[in-house]
Amino acid sequence: MNRSLDSREFKLILKPKIFQDLNTGIKKVQKIIGKEVAMLNGKFIPDHDLKQKFRRTYYLDTPNFRLKSKNFFLRVREDKESNKYNITLKCRHPDRYISSSYDLSSSMKKSTIKFEEDIIAPHVSKFSISVNFEENQEPEINNLEKLKTIFPGLHTQDLGDGILEKVNKFEAKEISVKLGKISYNNNEDGEDYDDEIKTFLNLWYSPKNNKGKPVIVEFTYDYAAIKKKEEEKEQNKGKKEKKILIEEFPFSLVRNTYQFYNSLQDRKKIVDLKSSKTKTEFAYKYKQ
Repeated sequence: MNRSLDSREFKLILKPKIFQDLNTGIKKVQKIIGKEVAMLNGKFIPDHDLKQKFRRTYYLDTPNFRLKSKNFFLRVREDKESNKYNITLKCRHPDRYISSSYDLSSSMKKSTIKFEEDIIAPHVSKFSISVNFEENQEPEINNLEKLKTIFPGLHTQDLGDGILEKVNKFEAKEISVKLGKISYNNNEDGEDYDDEIKTFLNLWYSPKNNKGKPVIVEFTYDYAAIKKKEEEKEQNKGKKEKKILIEEFPFSLVRNTYQFYNSLQDRKKIVDLKSSKTKTEFAYKYKQ
């Protein structure tokens, strides 16, 4: 199945030492974002209340990382405020069409599927299809057979069987902070499009040390595809075969976010280009 992208998400790892004092580090990053966005004729509106979301996050895989070997990643995230658990199965692949072809349909009633482009430094794209659902208690997904009952499409993926356990016995104490909103007022495409971009920091702390310096910090922002126009929907009404539409992104937004991403990487005092490219990669490389 060829899917159109729902969004493009940019990820950049920052140096943990900046956040020894969390509020000071956050304000420093906000200031840099403001300067870089202003140079692109955009506007950054920082969040001043800096509300923090507290989570517990870990990944599940077989002891020999069978899921990872097939490009699958299974994440469990507990929201400490609601005490609910968000379970996400994601498949990343460098080829867009292979990624979009995976069947991640779920037996869970309130699951949602998303197809997006992930961009990591320096500017490398991977495509990910993911499905997530929420539970009121910690899920008991102890083996691959149980996982296949939730995601029947996995029966075609040659995963075999085996137990599932926490990857490297690692749990992250996570803090998520919304930094603010970016907008560009030079929409040259003439599209009626909301170009507001939300920016976030996600900080992971080792369970052995939930104070002081985090072990990894990820800065992210994304933007959604333009919604399908009403006339295109009308054209498809009554047709047996639905027309597949490629997603659209305003060129001015694509260009500005590209330049913004590159300019941030020149900020050597805050950006870490030598460590893990994502939090997932960090979890799989973690050593106690």
